Amino acid sequence: MAETVNQQRVIRFLATRIGKDHSINDIARECNLAPNGAYKILTKFEKQGAFKVKTIANIKSYSMNFDNEKTRPLLELAFTPNVLEGRVKLRAEDLQRLKSTAKACILFGSYITQKEKPGDLDVLFVLEKKDYERFRDTLAKVQDLVPVKIQDVVQTPEDLKDNLKKGDPIVMVALQKGIVLWGSNVLAETVKNANK
Repeated sequence: MAETVNQQRVIRFLATRIGKDHSINDIARECNLAPNGAYKILTKFEKQGAFKVKTIANIKSYSMNFDNEKTRPLLELAFTPNVLEGRVKLRAEDLQRLKSTAKACILFGSYITQKEKPGDLDVLFVLEKKDYERFRDTLAKVQDLVPVKIQDVVQTPEDLKDNLKKGDPIVMVALQKGIVLWGSNVLAETVKNANK
């Protein structure tokens, strides 16, 4: 299973690149890894059957194998948050009030980087349409607690699936590089459905 941050990066990258195969060098560049490090990760999950490989000339290209039974749990682990620290931990605590209405929550953008004074907090929420009004009311209360403006991106599971298929840049950044606060199972299922 995905034990390291680097493995999570590779899994998330391949999972969100629907219908595309990528070379080791592409994956290494996109995931900020050395080609040798990317190769080790790709080989490990290829052996488990979670990644598919095609060889064209002398170049291997990789994609997720969504037909393998190990892929879904692997995706859930890749979307599971690591230890939260500092301001990200504080914002995660503030956002917990939204857990009753939002099925998934991902922090992304400048707030989760090392930027000293980010101007806002980008958050992707996945929720059902029926919960939208309750979500908006709770979000307004949470905004009063947070020292920066919350820039919310609200998606139903169907919206998320469609935007993932389209390669929407905001959705792609959130899913590939964001910090998942909750809903790893929802995200894994949505990614799997988008790849059907």
